[in-house]
Amino acid sequence: MPPDVDTTLPRFQQVRLILRERIRGGYYENGNPLPGERQLAEEFGVARVTVRSALARLQEEGLISRLRGKGTVPTGRNASPAQAGLRGGLLDNIVSMGLRTRVSVLEWRLMPAPPAVSAALSLPPGAQTLKVVRVRKFNAQPIAYTEVFLPADLAGAIDRHTLQDTPMLVALEQHGIKVVSAEQTLGAATADLDVARILRIAPGVPLLRVSRVAIDSTGRPVQFLVGLYHPERYTYQMRLSRVGGATKVWIDADQHKRRPKADGEP
Repeated sequence: MPPDVDTTLPRFQQVRLILRERIRGGYYENGNPLPGERQLAEEFGVARVTVRSALARLQEEGLISRLRGKGTVPTGRNASPAQAGLRGGLLDNIVSMGLRTRVSVLEWRLMPAPPAVSAALSLPPGAQTLKVVRVRKFNAQPIAYTEVFLPADLAGAIDRHTLQDTPMLVALEQHGIKVVSAEQTLGAATADLDVARILRIAPGVPLLRVSRVAIDSTGRPVQFLVGLYHPERYTYQMRLSRVGGATKVWIDADQHKRRPKADGEP
């Protein structure tokens, strides 16, 4: 590592900071790929998983894109002010996580809204909603079970096939629905028989429970999500400050801690 890098930081953070300064300073020409993971690992004297973790953070910051067949290319220096303002926030990191995981749709159907859903989406009691049940996987391991409800008029934006490849917030935006904020609550739950089977855990195991209402640019609630997350494969990490800051959504196996399965991260 260069002598001006803070060696008390984790190695992936050291690599991230160096690459970030290179990208911002124009060391890598915008649009051309960065060196490959193996070459960067040799340059910095670290394992490839360390480089991979550093690149994942840079992608979350919006400074690089990892394109199939083209490698890793810098993008952040040409980001518009509006884009730059969005990157690093919770919603953008949720989208980033969606791009780094795989989803199977277990249920997709129109149904009358249960009372809690009507209240969350500001709909009349019993109004039609689209219910989507999914399991999200990382390295072929299930990390989350989610139930999502949307107003029925948005069902066309969230067809079953689209959700296999596209994060739901991205699909909504492609349909002209721009989600700008969300109200989120974290709590605890226990795994019932169905959820335990899907997450491959024992019934009764404590789970992280997330409920979230997403709001579009007109102030309309457009998504109500309840997610149950595997206790050993998923972590929320938050950095708090008086002036606000980034809130990150991590997958535990992606934190460069103890878990060799992160070697297979795409």
